[in-house]
Amino acid sequence: MNDYINPANAVTASRMLALPPFLYCVHHDIYQWASMLVIACGLLDKLDGLVARIFNCSSGFGELFDAITDAICYGFFLIVLASYGYVPWIPVIVIGVAGATNSSMRAIYVRRAGRATNYHSFAMERLVGFAAFLAGTGCNKYEVKYFFYSCASLMVIVLIHDAKRMLIDPIPS
Repeated sequence: MNDYINPANAVTASRMLALPPFLYCVHHDIYQWASMLVIACGLLDKLDGLVARIFNCSSGFGELFDAITDAICYGFFLIVLASYGYVPWIPVIVIGVAGATNSSMRAIYVRRAGRATNYHSFAMERLVGFAAFLAGTGCNKYEVKYFFYSCASLMVIVLIHDAKRMLIDPIPS
């Protein structure tokens, strides 16, 4: 099956459809629906891996596409929530900078590998899930400042740890 056009990548791409309605819901203070869109995006994030296994269409490109879509969707959610005052700006900026730095290091990793491959950082994946959880709670205007600062701090620590593995350590075959 084509590495680029397959059912798993279609599920991954479908997560982008949640972004415009999310902005509408936050703008019009329909926070329950905004939370549901974050949850739907998270469920589709889990579903794309299952679809890839079922249809035997896993690929390096698909893994990278999933990571990029995570960054776009969850970054969008956090920026919109911060701009409407639902969540604090400082940790959102730290999370965004950490995400951009991680993406840059992944690009260097791919170049070093000479092929489309994904760097598997299970700690960073869990923190992205935590950021998605924070976006969902932020939609409901829960007081989550402490958790946002915790997530931002943990992301910086994991980023420093992953930097050595992505930029210096040998690439597994």
